[in-house]
Amino acid sequence: MIYTLATISALMFALASALQHKSAQGADHTKALKPTLVFTLATKPVWLIGIVADIGGLLFQFAALAEGSVLVVQPILAVGLVFSLVFSAALYGKWLSGSEIVLSLITTAGLFGFLRVGIPVKLIDRSSLSSWLIVVAITALLVFGLGTMALRSLQRKRTVLLSVGAGILHGVSVSLSKVVSQDFVSLGPAHLLLDPHVYLLIIVGAADLVVIQSAFQSGPLKDSLPIISVIEPIVALLISVIVLHEHPSASGLELVVAGLSLTVMLAGVWGLARVTTEHIDL
Repeated sequence: MIYTLATISALMFALASALQHKSAQGADHTKALKPTLVFTLATKPVWLIGIVADIGGLLFQFAALAEGSVLVVQPILAVGLVFSLVFSAALYGKWLSGSEIVLSLITTAGLFGFLRVGIPVKLIDRSSLSSWLIVVAITALLVFGLGTMALRSLQRKRTVLLSVGAGILHGVSVSLSKVVSQDFVSLGPAHLLLDPHVYLLIIVGAADLVVIQSAFQSGPLKDSLPIISVIEPIVALLISVIVLHEHPSASGLELVVAGLSLTVMLAGVWGLARVTTEHIDL
């Protein structure tokens, strides 16, 4: 069930990315990294449909994280995002290329190897609020620095910098979602009104919305999506280990296999994202 929920979430996030990118490409570039960009895009029906898909993706992501660890859910989200782009290519009447098929197999093999080494399915969060405040503060400094450099850069470099910022915010959002979803299940919805993690997630989510729309606006999807697709799982997995204290149950040789499998999966994600976005000309 965890795998199914995570896969559905990834597919909905991918649909949202494609629709939001299409809308953001025609927006005024002077509104980059400004909340007014979001208000402008909100007048476009295609962008609003993308937001609905985003909300659906979040709900399925919360459900998956309520039952499974970030170490399990995040890799599936990353792979599902890229495979859904292949499905999008089919909707656009495109045939899969040989490189897409090979990269799909490589990515799937990497995910399978990573999940086979005994990754914990469910862990109880024991992170402290102070650790999350530190994570959010570091994230704010990094994203602010990247945004400042992006505004002074030419198009390609700007897209890269904004995409790195969006990937970081994505990763933090997924990790925070684990805490919020677990609190919702164990303590009930009323508790969420008093939970500081919820408000941290709202702040990070709002920043994520502005930064990712700015990344989509600044250049083609082939320049932004591969970076976001790789940075997000790296950040989320690092936080899952350092802050959430999630650890693979494997050791020794199995742990080496897990690391190699994750590297192969991320390489496949990067390659497939680039090839597929070029293929469907987004």
